[in-house]
Amino acid sequence: MKRMKKIWISFLLLILLTGCLNANELERMYYVHAVGLDYEDGEFLIHLQVLNFATIAKEIESQEEEETIVGIGRGRTPVTAIHNLYKTTPQRIYWGHLAAVVFSESAIENGLSELLDDFLRFSEIRHTPWVFSTLDDVSSVLEVYPFLDASPILGKLGDPRDSYSQSSYVAPIRKHRFLLNINEPGKSANIPSVAVEKNWHTQAETETTLRIQGATVIYGEDYKGTLENLDMVGLRWLQDDTQRTPVIVSKEGKPAAVIMMKNPVHKITPHVEGEDIFFDIEVDAGGGVIELDQEVSEEFLHKETAKVIEKEIRLTYEKALEIEGDIYHLNNELYKKDPDTWHAHTTDGALELTKESLREVQVNVDIQHSGKNKLFPALTDRHY
Repeated sequence: MKRMKKIWISFLLLILLTGCLNANELERMYYVHAVGLDYEDGEFLIHLQVLNFATIAKEIESQEEEETIVGIGRGRTPVTAIHNLYKTTPQRIYWGHLAAVVFSESAIENGLSELLDDFLRFSEIRHTPWVFSTLDDVSSVLEVYPFLDASPILGKLGDPRDSYSQSSYVAPIRKHRFLLNINEPGKSANIPSVAVEKNWHTQAETETTLRIQGATVIYGEDYKGTLENLDMVGLRWLQDDTQRTPVIVSKEGKPAAVIMMKNPVHKITPHVEGEDIFFDIEVDAGGGVIELDQEVSEEFLHKETAKVIEKEIRLTYEKALEIEGDIYHLNNELYKKDPDTWHAHTTDGALELTKESLREVQVNVDIQHSGKNKLFPALTDRHY
């Protein structure tokens, strides 16, 4: 009797098991790797980069297989644009592996609030995709595929950390950190801006690649602009994540040395003097000589490296002022120290910064080594 009772209990438990009837088979879904967001003629354009997972697994038998494909949906709202794209896909689109979001300049200017609302509400999308901007065509950015048959997940959009650790200019930023920055009083979000370039080639063709060409500055929901190339070079000294970045030191108008600086640290100090507000910046940076083109003293390198860094910091600050941007988060530094003073001096949630607002920039340089050689050029008789 007890045995029969156990059998019946086991049978009832088996009936209650849900099984896998509602599970989706992996090969019956499309996986979104990156999404491009654009705005044109009063409509949102959603560009989806869908991966061929066979290329990730390195099991391609035919080189003619598509590595990635980009689909475009258009609609009056971001959701309707996505659903218009759904109508053209034979299988379900899965968003759980989304690795990157690329904003066009127009999307940031005209539809940032709507786009962020959708990407925050949809439960399949995680908070960890990397955030980029571009001044190029969004589709052309998503159509770039890593060369040498590398997996797309290791490309510039999928994982920007490796290339950034080797040469640090604009720090990569994830979605959750981007959202924190634009919602924190007095803080800007500085997004890496990517551009399509063709500077690698094989015997048969030229390879298309992505390059970090600048920093896009967003304050709250306001798009301030994008600082490109040398205009944004000072940002690297006031980022918390700068790991490795070069400084060219010149003598008599010609390159004398290249110093590789690592892990600089900075401190910003606000000063309130009556109705005026000033900021002082202090940067501590250490590194080593990796190229020596002229014979110079160690004292010269310390002094000139500090001058270059200070010049870059001031240059980027002044270029940001031209677009009414606060690229160094000076507003936020005052807000954290004295929120009442910050509120009393702000107009539309921001201080009216001027060139004179940045007062002292002190740079402390520590050149720790000269690489594998002594501190004089390689082609000299002093080696013998």
